Amino acid sequence: MARFSSLSFARLLLSATGALAALTVDVNDADSVKKAAALVAEDLMSLYTGEIPGLLPGPPPDGEYYMWTGGALWAAMLDYRSRTGDTQYDDKISEGLLFQRGPNNDYLSPNWTASEGNDDQAIWGMAALLAAETDFPEPDNFTYTSLAQNIFDEQSDQARRVNNGTCEGGLRWQIFFANNGYNFVSTIANVAYANLAARLSLQSGNKTEASAVEDTFSFLQSSKLIDGKYNVFDGAQAEDCDEINKLQFSIASALALESAAVMYNSTEGDKTWKDLVDGLTQRTLDIFFPSGIAKEIACEPSNCNTDMTFYKSFLQRSLASTIRVAPYTTDLILPVLKYSAAAAAKTCTLGDNGRMCGSIWSGHSDGQTGAGQQMSVLSALLSLLPTEAVAKTSNSSSNASGTNSTTTPTDGSSQPSDTAGSSGAHASVSAIVLLGSLLLTNFLLN
Repeated sequence: MARFSSLSFARLLLSATGALAALTVDVNDADSVKKAAALVAEDLMSLYTGEIPGLLPGPPPDGEYYMWTGGALWAAMLDYRSRTGDTQYDDKISEGLLFQRGPNNDYLSPNWTASEGNDDQAIWGMAALLAAETDFPEPDNFTYTSLAQNIFDEQSDQARRVNNGTCEGGLRWQIFFANNGYNFVSTIANVAYANLAARLSLQSGNKTEASAVEDTFSFLQSSKLIDGKYNVFDGAQAEDCDEINKLQFSIASALALESAAVMYNSTEGDKTWKDLVDGLTQRTLDIFFPSGIAKEIACEPSNCNTDMTFYKSFLQRSLASTIRVAPYTTDLILPVLKYSAAAAAKTCTLGDNGRMCGSIWSGHSDGQTGAGQQMSVLSALLSLLPTEAVAKTSNSSSNASGTNSTTTPTDGSSQPSDTAGSSGAHASVSAIVLLGSLLLTNFLLN
């Protein structure tokens, strides 16, 4: 007589109760999106061991993930917190942001100087700034904004930049002379710096930061790292920027667009910034959503390294931020975000739990899972939700910028269903009944 193995029985039970089911979501229902995002966030955080507080397992060769991905993780989780109101990960977020800040509060930890570049440092700074913007509880002795400010000040120093040639003024990829890549001008590093500067300027009204954004875009356009068609290229060799690497990565276009959109907002619709927002928005959608679904065109379907699997997270989040600070872009961006998020969620059928997310959102899955894949799908879902006011805890600070949106859902999203709570109770009862039936069946067959 046929027998169930214990593994087969367990998988049957999990599948029947929905624990081993693929992720499902209605992108037009805010409650559905939140529930799906909660599962993706849970699976993302399952990959964070905390062995080195703040960092995903690594850096290579000890693990897959470089230091910058830790900053990306906490930015994604802060975004999750601000758009869902879920504060269960607050302790881990706080530990991560604070442990890696370094002795000078600038995210230059002595442990990682051999591999840390200007882009890595700026990404950690953007996470700290998001903590301030979303009113995340701060420590007693400094603010998250001050961490971002320290990084901006250091990266503004001429010592970090090319001193002559047509690349003069460009921010180098690497901070330290001995590091491979010191003589490469990275567009990602430059637009991440601009992103910090633009958001600091919006918060403080400081002209120094605003001028830095203007200078960065002037450099990027004059050096043709952003060309007349709003293509955003990877970077160029110093000193003359005459050898441009014309690969295009979504993170660079995304951060350039978000920076321009923040400046459009802070200048109350200045034409220069509006033209950049218009051009970068359209080109970003054309290049990185070729079928309406996000795609990392430089490496998909089969040549993405671990770093590249994180880039779509920045793409989705920056597009959502663009809608918030330049609302006139909503009709162009939001339908694409919805269509792409629906496709992204459909990839979450992998792993032992049957809901880990994949790299390829259009076409055949490559079967690869990891933190980058989870983070990208999480950001795709969160891009459909408004920022919510999170309840203050006893140690919350009032130093945040106050840029939170109201709790009104983004256009196209609906309020949570009044009956959502009861469906969970019915599911639990059904699961108990089914469990009893399956246990009896297993007993009889054995």
